[in-house]
Amino acid sequence: MNSFENFSGEEDFLEKKENQEDSKEGFIEKIRFFVQSKMRESCLPTKEALGYESTVGVYGGKLNYDKENRMVFDMRGIISKIDQKGDAILRTYDEHTVKDPAEMLRRHPRWFFKFLIPGTKRYRGTSEEIMENIKRLGLEKEYGSHKWGIEINDPDLYKKGRPLQDIYRSDLIENNDLKEIDRFEALAQSSKYIREIHDQNGAIGQVLPSSIIFQEKKENSVVRPVLNIPDIVYNSKKQTSEIDKKTTDLLDFTMSIGIEELRRSEDWNETQRAIKVILNAYQDQNIIQFLKSFIKRGRLTMQGDEGKFDLSKTSKLLRPLTAIHNKARLNFDKNTTSALRELIINECDIYLESRRNSESL
Repeated sequence: MNSFENFSGEEDFLEKKENQEDSKEGFIEKIRFFVQSKMRESCLPTKEALGYESTVGVYGGKLNYDKENRMVFDMRGIISKIDQKGDAILRTYDEHTVKDPAEMLRRHPRWFFKFLIPGTKRYRGTSEEIMENIKRLGLEKEYGSHKWGIEINDPDLYKKGRPLQDIYRSDLIENNDLKEIDRFEALAQSSKYIREIHDQNGAIGQVLPSSIIFQEKKENSVVRPVLNIPDIVYNSKKQTSEIDKKTTDLLDFTMSIGIEELRRSEDWNETQRAIKVILNAYQDQNIIQFLKSFIKRGRLTMQGDEGKFDLSKTSKLLRPLTAIHNKARLNFDKNTTSALRELIINECDIYLESRRNSESL
């Protein structure tokens, strides 16, 4: 894809994240890294069984064992409570681009407060809300209720399972078991799995590379995908359509995979390939059409493309703050944002056109 081959922001992604040239952004970055390190109380315990430290962090709680040696996502403690409250506040701007919040407040105060109240569209749920999500998504075999939070019914899921995120970061982990796995095949399986859940059970809440764990490896392939604990829930007080929720799931996944692939390969052609794999495996024209529309309207809220959406000076000034949660979730580099949006929109067009052509034959 020639329009992306000479992109200048491909090199040294990890270093750029920690060395912002702008002092304000640098200060915000320091806050983000500090908060993220404090909120991540543990990681998946893959070391003993698989021989490597997983990159998948546990947020909103920590992994613990009770007296019966049951593995629990333990949501007790002050850090877990702070994470839960802070997550809801920071997510307010995840899926929204307000061009001029001050002008909106002045001219349409009811719209402004409707935007803020009753809160964000999705957030990290309580243990009761997470259990409702688990039941709705058909995950009761994997997870159960516990007085501390959520029980992982089979600890081997976390000890021996291979998350898609770790597969994508095998170049950083330096583990032969992970390097043997075809990441594009794992990506196709993940996208098909998301579609199956959407068709059978509805929207998930949040879908990132860390959200999908493969329970088994056969030669160079991984099989039997299952969702990590679905702790992000949609706000029942917000009137959000099911198609909006499903598209938000796919938007999360597509953006995050695009960023992961670009970091790993430093190659826009490979990034293009990854997006094609997702769309061709997901195969829902309606959701993919909405995905294209969402991205064109500026969702998710990310830095690097402020000029494209005609934002006010106030919104541009606040962008490092309103995008900070997506920065933490997706780990994006602001230099890649606009080009990645363009690539995904283009791939959506190609997919939709090919489907229209095949249906007309």
